[in-house]
Amino acid sequence: MKLTWFSTAAFLLREGDAAIAFDPFLGLPLGRRWPDLRGQVFQDASAVFVTHGHVDHILELPALLAGSKAPIYATGIPCRTLQRHGVPAERLHRIGPGATVEAGPFRVLAYRGRHCRFDGPLIRQTVPRLCRHPLRAARLLLYAATYPEKGETFFYEVQAGQKRVQVMGSLGLDPSVDYPTGADALILPYQGRSDLVAYGWPLVQRLAPRRVYLDHYDDSFPPLTAAIDTGPFCDCLSARGIPCRALIPQETIDL
Repeated sequence: MKLTWFSTAAFLLREGDAAIAFDPFLGLPLGRRWPDLRGQVFQDASAVFVTHGHVDHILELPALLAGSKAPIYATGIPCRTLQRHGVPAERLHRIGPGATVEAGPFRVLAYRGRHCRFDGPLIRQTVPRLCRHPLRAARLLLYAATYPEKGETFFYEVQAGQKRVQVMGSLGLDPSVDYPTGADALILPYQGRSDLVAYGWPLVQRLAPRRVYLDHYDDSFPPLTAAIDTGPFCDCLSARGIPCRALIPQETIDL
């Protein structure tokens, strides 16, 4: 299985000639973006999986997959949002926790996840940046209102061949869910807290993956976001025997 990350939580998994996509997104129109890859990526994905309905996970999905007929799997909230933004209803497949989707050589299992809970220090760091850019802040607030999450965040496990890869939709786990442990790789979104090392380490402990890759650490829609230094977290995990590194845009990793 091979992984290619593009930005935020957007990546492709490949097994042979088959591919599936997660949270296709390349940046907000008002934010800094990676090189424009529209029409060049995601088009060959045989299925698309959405972790939750926030703007930085589904805003660009209609445009990035306009020429595709791949089914889109998501909970009810993002399905309704995507339909309002022009995605045909027949392409949207509403699934819930416990669902299993077969997509070519991939077997994708959906579990209830939990969105990261922003803490006070992070909010206090963010507000001054927003105040310096009031028009952009107003647009971001509008995006937040029209792309809700409403407690519907998924955790996925992808199986192909002899490999298991786990995908966290946000930096949180539901305490009531019995997640599988010991996956070959965990893709962890490293964003949303001022205390990321202390907050994230118990989540990794609980899942006990063989290695960890970090996404969502990029500054995808400033001034609300900021680029995160992933070094302290990777050092924390490495000291405990778990290899960890940040993904690099457009790099392909053989898992």
